[in-house]
Amino acid sequence: MIARQLAGRADQIPFIFLGAAVALVGLGDLTLSQAAAAVNLPVLAFLFSMFVFAVALDRAGAMAHLALWLASRARRGEDLVLYLFVGFGLVSTVLVNDALVVIMVPFLLHLAKRLNAPPVPLLLTLAFGVTVGSSLTPLGNPQNLLIALSSGMNAPISTFLRYLLLPILASLLLGGLLLRRMFRPQFQEVADGKGRPVLSGVPFALFPRGGWPSRIRRYPSLVIFPATLVSLVVFEVLGSLGMGPKVPIYMVAAAGATVLLLVQPAREQLMERVDWSTLLLFVGLFVVMAGEVNAGVVAVISRGFPVVRPGGGGEVGAPQIGSILLSSALGSQLFSNVPWVALSLPTLQALGYNAGTPVAWVALAAGSTLAGNVTLLGAVSNLIIANQAERGGVRIRLGEFIRWGAPVAGLSIGLVFLLLVLGI
Repeated sequence: MIARQLAGRADQIPFIFLGAAVALVGLGDLTLSQAAAAVNLPVLAFLFSMFVFAVALDRAGAMAHLALWLASRARRGEDLVLYLFVGFGLVSTVLVNDALVVIMVPFLLHLAKRLNAPPVPLLLTLAFGVTVGSSLTPLGNPQNLLIALSSGMNAPISTFLRYLLLPILASLLLGGLLLRRMFRPQFQEVADGKGRPVLSGVPFALFPRGGWPSRIRRYPSLVIFPATLVSLVVFEVLGSLGMGPKVPIYMVAAAGATVLLLVQPAREQLMERVDWSTLLLFVGLFVVMAGEVNAGVVAVISRGFPVVRPGGGGEVGAPQIGSILLSSALGSQLFSNVPWVALSLPTLQALGYNAGTPVAWVALAAGSTLAGNVTLLGAVSNLIIANQAERGGVRIRLGEFIRWGAPVAGLSIGLVFLLLVLGI
């Protein structure tokens, strides 16, 4: 897997894990029933549901419309980077980042031609923005969801927001300003005769007027997706207050996706575009991690793991938070963030972290996710962007990714560490 990542390829990673899972069963490390029991069906159900929503929203033109609206807000060439970075980051808080980048790379390549703008900065803005924004909620990326469902934390959406809302919003704003400053020389020519971007001043409403009944009949996801998001929050709040049953987030998402599939025209084409490879990645990943636990590998790693154990009474302070953030940032560069989190979950549990130490779990989520901005190898979403860009004739080099991304990663990880330690 590391060799494939060094070659800048993400497309074979799911099959590497599936092959390893088959080998574990074939060699007798796990029985077939143990392998089947290891597969986390709630995680798969949630990811499938979010992929269905992402494809449906793309078919409705919602994502391209949003990106054009963001671009039309820019009054100067370099402002494009700021608006797209913040906008993509906010969208990735509620839509899985892997699905979002698949949708947006072809659009950004088209936008770059339309604006006569350099495509690489726009693609890097997408990569950096979805990485920062997706760390805010369990809905933003697969590793956050894995942590939310496997750590035992109560009310995962509220917990993530409680600890990460301020540092991530600050990271989006400050990171966007930093990127605007760094990319300014490359966007000075992206303007009309008056120094404004081509799309600046073009009347472009976020919510088009008229035609909504027919639009919703053709694209029911425009209503069902936001309704599902509201339901996720309502059920969690009511459950945490004891005013109703605690409904897991995957069940709410699956219910929304089921309703969508029942009423969506041309649902067969929608199903064909679901990101099945990521789902296969998780199937293999769960089986491989079960084999590592069963063989005692995790127990060995936990003894030499560079993470400070929780203090007396489950205290999690600066040493614990710092060690989790640092190890996650480094480990994700080797294994990518999803496999690293899958390895870290049983390891941290063996060190004594549990549902009573939520700050440790959000530190793991933030560290492993924000590490994706250090190098191309840190996140599967980066590799998806690089692969799609190369198919479109644009190459993103590892050196330029590190040059622009490392400062953004350092800023965001530093903000998370500071505000988690301060308890803000």
